[in-house]
Amino acid sequence: MPLRRFFSSLAALLALAGTAAGAGAPAADLPPGVLLAGPGDFAVSGNPAVVSAERADPAQWKGEAVRRVRTTEAARQPWEAQFKSVLRTPVKKGDVCLLTFEARAVAASHESWQARFRLVVADRGKPFPRIALTGFSLDREWREIALPFVFRRDHAPGEVEVSCDIGYGAQTIELAGLRVLDFGGGIAPDRLPRTRPTYAGREAGAAWRNEALARIESLRKGDLALLVTDAAGRPVPGARVHATLESHAFQFGTVVNIDALDRQSPDAEQYRRHLTGLFNAASLENALKWPNWLGENKPADYRKRTLDALAWLHGQGLSVRGHVMVWPGWRFLPSTVRALRDQPEAIPPLVRAHIRDIALATKDTISEWDVLNEPVSHHDLMDLCGDGIMVDWFKEAARALPGVPLYLNDWGNQDQHASPASVQAFADVVRYLRGHGAPLGGLGLQCHIGGVLSAPEDILATLDRYRRDFGLPIRITEFDINTDDEQVQADYTRDFLIAMFSHPSVVGVQLWGFWEGAHWQPQSALYRRDWTEKPSGAAYRRLVKETWHTDASGLTDATGHWHVRGFYGRYAITVALGGKVVHRAIVQHSRDGNSIRVVLPGSF
Repeated sequence: MPLRRFFSSLAALLALAGTAAGAGAPAADLPPGVLLAGPGDFAVSGNPAVVSAERADPAQWKGEAVRRVRTTEAARQPWEAQFKSVLRTPVKKGDVCLLTFEARAVAASHESWQARFRLVVADRGKPFPRIALTGFSLDREWREIALPFVFRRDHAPGEVEVSCDIGYGAQTIELAGLRVLDFGGGIAPDRLPRTRPTYAGREAGAAWRNEALARIESLRKGDLALLVTDAAGRPVPGARVHATLESHAFQFGTVVNIDALDRQSPDAEQYRRHLTGLFNAASLENALKWPNWLGENKPADYRKRTLDALAWLHGQGLSVRGHVMVWPGWRFLPSTVRALRDQPEAIPPLVRAHIRDIALATKDTISEWDVLNEPVSHHDLMDLCGDGIMVDWFKEAARALPGVPLYLNDWGNQDQHASPASVQAFADVVRYLRGHGAPLGGLGLQCHIGGVLSAPEDILATLDRYRRDFGLPIRITEFDINTDDEQVQADYTRDFLIAMFSHPSVVGVQLWGFWEGAHWQPQSALYRRDWTEKPSGAAYRRLVKETWHTDASGLTDATGHWHVRGFYGRYAITVALGGKVVHRAIVQHSRDGNSIRVVLPGSF
């Protein structure tokens, strides 16, 4: 296409995209961009039995060639079916770019009759964190898509790939005018048009949300009943009681970066303050993974720092869970195990010894463990030694830690509509473990959210399936939302927490970090590098610390009783007579419904 015609088409497309996205400068105000990739640079990538492409009929849309991309039911993961381009032009740190095109659905297998896709810009050699990631749904009408992004470092030709991932089951999508433009560093990203991601059920007054909030009222709250007596057991009428929820029974947690936790610096102080102020549960992010536990490529004092961190978290009153005993892919195993690939009989005793070692060394501080991590996608040890080895791991952990909940943890297992194959594969592992006598105590759903945002109703339906099929406790173990759209991030944080808090099988939600300065996906954090609160942080704080909080007071009646309907958890109680506090107590409000007796000291 001649350059004059190209920039004319671009101006028209940007004008349309800016209108559709509701953001960005008029096309006339934008500088000309350098073309990094055009329609002819994108091609299908994946198994031909899974994905194929052809020129559509009619062959043009607004003067642009139309490509029709088909996937089959065998497309089980988004990246298994791609329409992508590798950038052959160097880019510089700070370059502001725009991926833009138009698309529509021609066929879809989802019950909403919408096709799904996600856009990924990534370094081919180091794909995490993504340079850009977002997702959309399409119906039969053409939709303008515009995604601005910024390069965080220089990249040589061939280092960056841009892909439209469409492996969401059987569907057909038409695309026209795919282009990547580089505007250099002289323009702010918010001047470019942007198509905002969203999700089903986001709207105000959504029925699913109203139903979930009603469930929370019945599931997570009950009457906190107190009986105030003197030391002789006589009821004390007219005493003023004040009850404040200090910690939920439901666990709102986060993983903890040991380097951010144990330093002596202003950031470390802020990290510890936010950690203890926002969460009642925690896990170490990487320190308990087997190679790190052995100190491979770590400082000599790393084991001591790990144990000190666990003791500190436990001492702060946080419920601490362990992650992880066995991650059975070669690249996650220590060198001593990797060296035994040709001696498979020598590996099982080493794994069992490791489980005993780490379990006993941490038994005073850790109350729950991920025994097995990601067996669906990382199964090298099972391939070598047989699936029965997984059962042995759970049994060994149970012998070392009787009564401690032992979890299976995996990813991609939270939405049976978006990822039916992943959910089925996870369920198959659960059935195998239970069928062979593994003492499985709970299901861990990681919930790293990126690309297409799952509808809360779809996640709730998947939780219902697990509850019906297995009846085990469920914990969200690694929740984050990787998007640079802070408003949708905040809304989804709010709705995800509401949905999870409302489900009877879910015992807790653990975030995979909260501060941008110590997060594997920095834009997923609740707090920026300078500790300013993002909208998602405000959404979390308002729900957990304000909306779902109980702070109430009143007078005991003639029989010494007082009650209030409050969230289950640990409460601080004060009792005052004649305006003077005469007693303080900590009580646990649970579902048993029994009155809690508060005995005043004899001198009151």
